[in-house]
Amino acid sequence: MFRHLPVLRYSAINSFDCAGRRLVCVMTPGLESASLSPRFVGRRPQLVRIGRAQAAVLSRGWQMVCEVVGEPGIGKTRFVREALARCVPTVPWAVGTCSPDERGVPFHVFRHAFTEGQSLRRGVGAGRPTGEIWAESVAAVPAAPARASDARRFRTYQLARRLIALAARDGLVLVLDDLHWADASSVGLIAHLLRYPVPAPLLLVLVYRPQQMATPMPFGPPDPDENADAEPTSHDRVELRPLSLAEVALLHPHVDQAQLRARYDLTGGNPGYLAVLPGDPASNSADPIREAQGGRLSDAAVAVLRREWTDLPPVELACLRAGALVDAPFTADLLAEVAQVPTSLAVEACWRLARLDLIRRVPGTGRFAFRHPVLRMAVAQDTDPAWQVNACARALTALVDLGAPPVERARYAERLLALPNGGWVDRCVNVLCRAAQEVRRETPDLAIRWLRLALRALRPTAGLTQRRQDVSLALAQITGEAGDLAESRALLQEIVPLFPADPQGRRAQAVALWARVERLLGNYAEAAAISRRELATLPAGAGPAGGYRLATEIGVAGIMAGHPVTGLPDVLSGDLGGSGADRASLLAVRSLAAAHDGALDDARGLLDAGARIVDSLPDRDVRDHPDCLTALGLSELYLERQADAVRHLDRGLTLVRAAHRDDGLCQLLLGRCQVAYHGGQLNTAIGLATEAGIVARRIGSHHLLSFALAFEAEATAWRGGLRDDDRAVALARSAAGIATDLATWCGRTAATALATAALLSGDPATCAELVCSAGGDSRLSRLQTSLRPRWYELLCAAALAAGEVADAERQARLALAEADQVGLPGQRGFAESAYGEVLLARGEVGAALPHLETAADLFRAGGMVLRRSLALASLARAAEAADQVGLAARARRRALELAGWCGTERVALRLARPVGPREVAALTDREWHIARLAATGATSRLIGRQLNISPRTVEAHLTRLYRKTGVASRSGLAAWVARLDDTDR
Repeated sequence: MFRHLPVLRYSAINSFDCAGRRLVCVMTPGLESASLSPRFVGRRPQLVRIGRAQAAVLSRGWQMVCEVVGEPGIGKTRFVREALARCVPTVPWAVGTCSPDERGVPFHVFRHAFTEGQSLRRGVGAGRPTGEIWAESVAAVPAAPARASDARRFRTYQLARRLIALAARDGLVLVLDDLHWADASSVGLIAHLLRYPVPAPLLLVLVYRPQQMATPMPFGPPDPDENADAEPTSHDRVELRPLSLAEVALLHPHVDQAQLRARYDLTGGNPGYLAVLPGDPASNSADPIREAQGGRLSDAAVAVLRREWTDLPPVELACLRAGALVDAPFTADLLAEVAQVPTSLAVEACWRLARLDLIRRVPGTGRFAFRHPVLRMAVAQDTDPAWQVNACARALTALVDLGAPPVERARYAERLLALPNGGWVDRCVNVLCRAAQEVRRETPDLAIRWLRLALRALRPTAGLTQRRQDVSLALAQITGEAGDLAESRALLQEIVPLFPADPQGRRAQAVALWARVERLLGNYAEAAAISRRELATLPAGAGPAGGYRLATEIGVAGIMAGHPVTGLPDVLSGDLGGSGADRASLLAVRSLAAAHDGALDDARGLLDAGARIVDSLPDRDVRDHPDCLTALGLSELYLERQADAVRHLDRGLTLVRAAHRDDGLCQLLLGRCQVAYHGGQLNTAIGLATEAGIVARRIGSHHLLSFALAFEAEATAWRGGLRDDDRAVALARSAAGIATDLATWCGRTAATALATAALLSGDPATCAELVCSAGGDSRLSRLQTSLRPRWYELLCAAALAAGEVADAERQARLALAEADQVGLPGQRGFAESAYGEVLLARGEVGAALPHLETAADLFRAGGMVLRRSLALASLARAAEAADQVGLAARARRRALELAGWCGTERVALRLARPVGPREVAALTDREWHIARLAATGATSRLIGRQLNISPRTVEAHLTRLYRKTGVASRSGLAAWVARLDDTDR
C-alpha cells in the first residue's frame, strides 16, 4: 500500500552511485537549492568525524548516533549530502526528510526513508520488500500516538527497531533530516533507539535545528571541536558554525572584496542566506548592505522560507508581518499598534513566534528581533504592499506617541516619503527635522541626509516658502558644522536674502552664520561687509544674540584680515540679556584684538570678563561656540597664560570632537598647536598641525591650511633633525604659496615661518628679507605688537649669522625697547637673549652672562621651555669661555634635559659650538657639525652615511663653509676648526 504514497511536495531527487547501484535519496531542499548552489568548501574536521563514525560502526557492528545541528541555512543538508558522497561505497544509506505539513503522519520520516525511491535491500524476512514490512508494521498505529497505551507503543517501537536491525545487518547509514518538523511518533522512536540501540552496524544521522524542536531531543551536550580526534563513542554531535570570510571568498571568487565583506557581515557567514542575498555580486555599490536590504529575494528563496510561517494563525501572522516592517528590535506594544491587535494577544504571539524560532528575544531587553535579516526580508517581501503602506504610517504614529529614538522615527518617515502617496509629507518632514536636530551632534551625516530628504519633499510652492527656508537654514548650519562649507555657503546665499527683518533676530543669526562661513573660507572682506550691513539695519528691539554674533564676526574678520577692529560696536548698550556664550565670544575677540595691538591692560580686562562667563557655563551652552574658546585660548597664549590657554582649548577640542564639528576643530587644533610650540612640545605641535592640515583640506579652507603648514614648518625647523631643515623650508614655502597677501594674518604667519626655516637652514639674508616684508617697514608695524620682541630677536640672529654685528646690536636694542612697552616676561626674554648673543659675538663674555641668565629666567616665567633650553645652551658656552666651570656645567646639564623633553637637536648642536669670531656666528648649527666631522678627515660619503644625507648635500654644506670661513680646502677647514675647538686643540 505504501508503494503508492505521494511524492513529497518540496522534494528534490538526488541520486548516488553505490557499488554499481543507483540509490535514490529524496532530500528536502534548503536555501542552497533556491539559487545557484556553490561548490562545497570547508567543514573538513566535521567530515572527518562522520567518516570516523562510519568506520567505527563497521568495525564494532553496533549502532552509533551522530547529530548534525546548526542554524537555518547553515548548510546541514548540503553537509550530509557531501558526507554521504564520501562514505564507504559498499555501505548503503537511506535518507528521510520531514516536512511541516506532514507532522500529523505517524513515523513519517521513517516511512519516507524506507519507502521513497528504490528499496535499499530486498529479500529481508520472507523475501518481501523492507518498505512493505515497515508499512504493515506501522499501519495499525493510530494517528494520535499519545492516546495509545504505553505497552502498545513500546511493542511498536520494538518492532520498528527489529526491522531497522534487519535492514542494517550488513551496514546502513540512516539519515533523518529536518527533524525539527518531525511528528511525535518519529521523535518517540528516535528516543527509543537511543535507549535501546540497534544490534547492527547502523550509523544514525540526525539533522535538525535545535531551537525549533517542538519536543526537546534527549541528547547530550555537544562535544567540543578540540576533541574531534578522540576515539568516537556511541554518540557524537557535529555542530555546524558559520563559514569564515576566507571560505566565503572561495565560494564567491569573483565578488569584490569590499562588497564581499559587507555581505558577509550582513549574513554572518551563513552560506544559505549568503547564496540568496539579493544584489549583483559584481556590482560596486557604495553601500552593499543597504543595497542588499533594499533588494528582493528570489521567488524560490521566499518559497523555501515561507514554509515556516504559512500555517501560522492570523494574529501571529499579522504580528510577524508587522515585525518585518518594523525591522529594528521591536516591542510587543509596537507590534500591537502596527498589526492592529490587542496588546495582550501581541505579547502571546511574540512568545509563540519565539518558540518557533522565527523571532528571538534580544538579551537584556524586552524586545524581539528576527533571527536573521534575510528571514525578515523574505517576510516583508511576502506581505501585501498596500498593507505595508498603511502599517508604515501606523508605525510612525506609534513611534512618535511612544517617544521612540529619532533614528527609529526617521526610518519610517523615509519610507513613507518614498511612496507615491503624498498624504504624509507634513508629518514626515516634521519627524525628519526634529530627528535631525536631536542627532546632529552625534551623527551629523545622518542629520544632513534627513534634512536633504525633507527639503526634496517640500516642493517650492508659495505655501511652503517659509517651511523650505527653515529646513534650508537648518541644513546650512549642520553642513557647515560638519565641514561642508561650500554647500553651506550656497544654501545661505540662496535663503538669507529671503529672510525678513524680525524682532526675534532670526535673520541676524542667519547672516552671522553666513559671515562665519565666508570667513572660514578666507573671504574676510565679504564676511565683514555682510556683518556690518546687517548690524546697521538691525531693527530696534531685536534680540541681543544676533547683534553679539554679528559684532563678533566683524572682529574676527578684522583680525584675520590683518586690521583688528579695536572699537567694536556695543550692540547691547545696557542690555545684558542673550546667550552668555555669545557675550563671552565678543569679549574674547575684543581681548584678542587688544592683545594684537599691544593694549595689554585692556586685553586682560576683557579676557577676565569673558573667561568668567565661559567657566561658569556648562558644556551644553559652550559646545556651539568653538570660536569663543579659540579666541580665549589665543588671547591667553599671547598674554602668556599658557595653563589657562590649555584648559580652554582642550575643553573646546573635547566638545567639538564629540559633536563632530570640523568647522571648529581646525581652529582649535591650530590654537592648541601654537600653545604646544610656545611650550616647547615640538612633536606634539607637529602632530596637531598635521591633523589641522587634514581637517583644513577636508573642509576646503585654504587659509586655515596655510596656518597649519606654517606652524608645522616652525616646529619642524626647531626640532633640527637630519632632514628637518629641508622639510621645514618646503612646508613653509607651501604655506607662503597659499597665503600670498602679507597684509593678512595667515600671510604674515607663513612669511615668518619661512623666515625661521630659512635662518635655521643657513640662509640669513632670506630670513631678514621675509621678516621685513611681513612687518611692512623697519618698525615691523604690521606684525603683532605683543610679539615684536620675538621678531626683532629673529632679525638679530639673522644679522649675526650674516656677520653684521652692528645691525644685530640695533635689532637687539629695538627688541629691548619693544619689550619694555609690552611688559611680558617671555617677550623680555627674547630681547635679553638677543642682546646677550650680540655681546657673545663681540667677545664680551662677562657682559653677556647676566643677559643670558636673565633670559633663561624670563623664558621659564613665560613657560617657553624650548627658548629657555637655547638660552641655557648659550649661557653654558659663555660660562665655559669665562672659566666659570660650575655655572657652565649646571647650565649645560639643564639645557640638555630640557632639550630632551622638547625633542630638539638644536641645543646639543649649539653646545658644540665654541665662542669665537664672527665667522663662527655665521655658521648654522648643522654647518658647524659638518665642519667638525670634516676636520677629523672623514670623507663626504662617510659624513653623509653618518648624518643620513647624500654626499652631494655634504659637498654643498662644505662649499658654504669654505665661503663663510675664508678657507679653500678641507685641510684649511681642519686647521680653522682646530684653532677654535677646545676639544681638538
